[in-house]
Amino acid sequence: MKSKSKTTQLLGKIENGTEVEAYEAAKVISNLQGAKILSSLNRILRIGKRAYAREAAAYALSWYRNLKAVESLLACATDSGEQDSVRGQALEGMAAHLACVSARSSSRQKAEKLMLRLLNSPFPTLRFWSCFGLGQLGCERAIPRLRKISARDTEICPGWWYVREEAEDALDWIAGKPGKDRIPVHLRN
Repeated sequence: MKSKSKTTQLLGKIENGTEVEAYEAAKVISNLQGAKILSSLNRILRIGKRAYAREAAAYALSWYRNLKAVESLLACATDSGEQDSVRGQALEGMAAHLACVSARSSSRQKAEKLMLRLLNSPFPTLRFWSCFGLGQLGCERAIPRLRKISARDTEICPGWWYVREEAEDALDWIAGKPGKDRIPVHLRN
């Protein structure tokens, strides 16, 4: 009974807590399993009232090894009416899920297609996380577009670094090399 109560409390903090509480609860709940948890996280991701609650739900789903989690993250990342930060977390989560999945998998093909399309987004957050995702997935067909972004994109992903730097890292990952250790722009001297 106590674990059920703890799960209910964690889900409540994701949905109705402060931003810090939502993220801390998402970190804990991402290690738990169960159909109720998955269903609740999917519901919060779809219809949660606060963007940070939806983003925290996407974070938790990023570590939840289940095809339904991938489907929810893909639906979120595809939703042009959703906040960029939430969609970006969904893109990151899809990359985490699909990095070890066959390149022939329909989920992976859909994710790559979306990420390739979002490389042209006017929003730096979506371009940044698409670069990340394509690099993590080792998507060789993204190389020409990633090269163009690495040479020309001058925007910063809020809280992170330049989109062009993420494209450089993605190119390294696709080539089988480690990316660079980056410091967020706001922390650079």
